[in-house]
Amino acid sequence: MSVSLDSSSPQIDGRILAICMAFLCAGLIAAGALIEQQPFVAAAAILTIPVVIFLFVRPESAVPLALFVVYSNAAVVAVRFHGVPAIAAALAPAPLVIPLFYNIVLRRRPIIVTPVLPWIVAYLAWQLICAMFSGDPDTSLDGVKGNVLEGLLMYFLVTNVIRSPQVLRMAVWTLVAAGAFMGSVSVYQQAARSFDSDFGGFGQVSGGRGFKVAHGHGVVQQRRLAGPIGEKNRYAQIMLMLIPLALSRFWTERSRLLRLLALGATVFCGMGCALTFSRSGALAFALMLLIGLGLRFISKRQIATLFAGGLLLLLAVPQYRTRLATVPSALGIFGASSAGQAEPDGAMRGRATEMLAAGRIAIHHPILGVGPDLSGTYTREFGRVGGLRALEGDRESHCMYLEIPAETGFPGLLLFLGMLATSIYTLLRARQLSIGSNRELEQTVSGFLLALTGYLVMGVFLHMSYIRYFWLMLAMADACNYVVQTSARATPERASMEAIA
Repeated sequence: MSVSLDSSSPQIDGRILAICMAFLCAGLIAAGALIEQQPFVAAAAILTIPVVIFLFVRPESAVPLALFVVYSNAAVVAVRFHGVPAIAAALAPAPLVIPLFYNIVLRRRPIIVTPVLPWIVAYLAWQLICAMFSGDPDTSLDGVKGNVLEGLLMYFLVTNVIRSPQVLRMAVWTLVAAGAFMGSVSVYQQAARSFDSDFGGFGQVSGGRGFKVAHGHGVVQQRRLAGPIGEKNRYAQIMLMLIPLALSRFWTERSRLLRLLALGATVFCGMGCALTFSRSGALAFALMLLIGLGLRFISKRQIATLFAGGLLLLLAVPQYRTRLATVPSALGIFGASSAGQAEPDGAMRGRATEMLAAGRIAIHHPILGVGPDLSGTYTREFGRVGGLRALEGDRESHCMYLEIPAETGFPGLLLFLGMLATSIYTLLRARQLSIGSNRELEQTVSGFLLALTGYLVMGVFLHMSYIRYFWLMLAMADACNYVVQTSARATPERASMEAIA
């Protein structure tokens, strides 16, 4: 039974009480800030009052607000580049508490416990055990705390506020809009070659001088763009995940305007990913398409269209061709290079050494690992034997599937893989339910499956940093599964009620 916003029921009284509490909290924060001579914080607290009132009147509006801020990394950019207090970054998902309160307290809906949630709790509990027995418990416990706040809490909030096809659609569009925004900044930055400007923190570039590419009759240095993340390969990863979601909107929206917007967002997300010049991103994109084709998530015609778009991209950004031309040289790491083929560059040899070191760490510490967030401190030691390059200082493993057992042992890896397998299995079932009955949900499920595929493929070459993006996408995928399941149950019930009427 729906709740009317205009009724004088107890639910509305509860909402008014919550608004009054928001006024009280904002007033206390503003007063305390003025006493501490922090007028910016006081003004921000007062300005949040009308926002909170609006969100309590329209609780679902908090979903796009929070998702856009989190995925665009706007809160972190505000802290790092604009002097906003560090607490703002931690509170970025906080608006989701309002629809959570509305759903569970006011509307008395049940708390959603997804099939993946027990696996997440077990994985984090095992991380906690590994942290307690690590060589540096304080550092490891900080890593576990980050996973609880950016992982478990984020997952619980998202899966409990996205409960309907309408909210799910709005949430997907929000992620796509965030990608279009980030990609548009990168496209302008590359077109204007404005590598000296960070565009308010949303147009960061990689360190160093970049790589050499032919330009006209000379050679220029091409910088690798890193968007609001500040790390080029990670930026490629989060943009790659948005491409299938944007395509799902393009294939299912009925409005021509929305289809054009979705197509434009797809282009900007693709360009944002490409301008990182990430070799692992290109490989993940190709494998993502092949997996999608093999599982019939996308048709051969759609594959052909995407490959044509990829060729146009290579024509528009010839620097990417130069970058991808170095991929075959990676075979030289394993002694498989042919005569005349370029030798692997230092980055490739370094990453291979880091991966081998992580594997050795996992073998030497098979049960508890060395502790969360500590594998990097052991990489140099374990990379000396049989390494391909001398390592200096702490170095990350650059492979999620080797970092996890190195830090939490093979039990931690099994729990992590069990979590992923459960999510993918439930998504496959959800897609089967939606085939033939709801094309929009079918394509949305497929989009999340491909998004997770892209993340996991790039995880072969990247360690688990900026982990909030993984947890957010996992939560969105499982929320999508819940929406499909409830929609499937509601369809026969609605049909039987119509038959009775």
